[in-house]
Amino acid sequence: MDFIKIKQSNILLALSSICFVILLFLLVTTYLSKPKKRALLFFTFATMLMLISSRYSIYYQDKQFPSAYFLAPFWKYLMFFGVLNVSYGFNEFLICLYKENHGNDKNPLIFNIVRIIIGVGHVLLIISQFTNLYYSYDYMNIYHREKYYALNYLIPILATIIQYSFIAKEFKKTNTRLMIPIILYFTLPVLGAIIQLFIQGLSLSNILIGGVAVLLYLFVIYDANLQLKEKEKTEADLKVANEIQQNEIPNIFPNRSDFDLYAIMKPAKEIGGDYFDYFLLDDNNIGLVVADVSGKGVPAALNMIKTKTLVKGSTLYNNNPAEVLNIVNKSFIDNNKLDMFVTIWFGILEISTGKLTFVNAGHEDAIIYSENKGFEVYKTKHGLPIGTMNDYKYENHKITLSKGDKLFLYTDGLIDSVDKNNKRYETINLLKILNKNKDNNVKDIVNIIKNDLDNYSKDCDQFDDITMLCFELTNNKKGSNNMNQSKKFKADLNEIPNVIEYLSKPISKVVSIDKAKKYYVVLDEIFSNIVNYGFKNKSEDNYIEIKLNIDIKKRNIVITFEDNGIEFNPLEKEDPNITLSAKERKEGGLGIYIVKNMMDKSSYQYKNNKNIFTIEKKY
Repeated sequence: MDFIKIKQSNILLALSSICFVILLFLLVTTYLSKPKKRALLFFTFATMLMLISSRYSIYYQDKQFPSAYFLAPFWKYLMFFGVLNVSYGFNEFLICLYKENHGNDKNPLIFNIVRIIIGVGHVLLIISQFTNLYYSYDYMNIYHREKYYALNYLIPILATIIQYSFIAKEFKKTNTRLMIPIILYFTLPVLGAIIQLFIQGLSLSNILIGGVAVLLYLFVIYDANLQLKEKEKTEADLKVANEIQQNEIPNIFPNRSDFDLYAIMKPAKEIGGDYFDYFLLDDNNIGLVVADVSGKGVPAALNMIKTKTLVKGSTLYNNNPAEVLNIVNKSFIDNNKLDMFVTIWFGILEISTGKLTFVNAGHEDAIIYSENKGFEVYKTKHGLPIGTMNDYKYENHKITLSKGDKLFLYTDGLIDSVDKNNKRYETINLLKILNKNKDNNVKDIVNIIKNDLDNYSKDCDQFDDITMLCFELTNNKKGSNNMNQSKKFKADLNEIPNVIEYLSKPISKVVSIDKAKKYYVVLDEIFSNIVNYGFKNKSEDNYIEIKLNIDIKKRNIVITFEDNGIEFNPLEKEDPNITLSAKERKEGGLGIYIVKNMMDKSSYQYKNNKNIFTIEKKY
């Protein structure tokens, strides 16, 4: 002890310097939780203040120059102030551990009792500065312990004992890597404080607290690094699991002329429990599935794959949706140790007739579009979710879709999404967006809803998986690889909106909205050029016939403009010099230049007294 007493000034300086370095490291540390980082910052700063104050209180006592009479009691006060705050900082650190162990934001009463005890300690410390309750300095600036000096140590010791009683209960739940510095904190400083009561002038408890502070930091960082490595490994495993799951969900959709299909699944976590599927039973029958497995994460994902396999496998031998789900339900329950369940909408559509036979096992009702009614919810009786009752018998529902009708299926994560005010997206808003975009193709419909939902919930975390599937029974004849239509329009600029409306529906079936807009720009330019330069006089007999051919197999769009105006070849117009400013450039030619650059081919011929201008582009 004599050695420590002689060298304690240097030991205190060294430990306070180490604490300062630790503070700097903590400030730039990013992989600790904010509460734990704040608690460690407070604890380390309080320890550093206590150590440096202890050193200078020793240095200034017994000194008799004028400022020493002020600095000695000042540093002594800061030392005891630091001791109380060390206890407070450690209490906050224990609160962080408790919340990590229990996932509970509410503090147990015991922590608040410690806070009150430390608060009382601060009040008594302030009182002691005016009453010599703990200590005093005489006219020679010599430090003396007073009658209630032991109380100054008993308060942090009492707080430590209360904390210890708590951590003893949490021993098994607390990370073993952190238990070493925690146990040392509960034992070494208390032992040092007891020794100090009998050896005046020794700051052993402060030195031991400083040592424990350094150990606590080292063990916390070591533990955090190990957790970070475990997290990285888990994330890597989840990434692989996500890739496996995404491979289980269709990402290539049929290129058919008699129907159109598009779907997405957006999990709330790395992997989810929602899924969609489609499968052609033959050339004229298709199975459609949207399902939602209870829960999230790995268990839900595993049950998702299980359900998908059962549904698809059972359908290969039985094309009756109700009987398929009877088989799936029995198989699911036989191996359902986690008591999970699945809501599922499953239907089989006869493409040539539009006859749809389906079962709804506790899932959201389908939304169906028809030309007369628009999008509306098609309500039916729901069966129980898969996995809830053994030997439950499901019932089929039937409806016939007409050419041009659409079927929209989704999971409840869509309508249950909330905005920053915790207001749900709800079905009424979904129907509004669907009907606003009823003329778009199925891919655009799904993406428009996704973008609208993202904007609606942009300030909130996604808490549930979201799945959408949109199916359209198209107007094209089965087996046809072409879409053809033709219509005459008056040679009048006022007809341009009618032209675009006439062509927008078939074009939007095969390309996205953004790509379709390029066609509309081209249509506007060509129609305007023909009206402005192809007809000298206005007449009711002036016309422009527009022919559209979409080759679905070759993914090619051809639009032909035929008019009875004067012979006029717009392609003979010299391309404008676009490097010049608008004032320097010659008038005209810019519109056709845009057309030629947007399309793959542009051609002109004059035949049978008609101008024939053709544009062509792959999509």
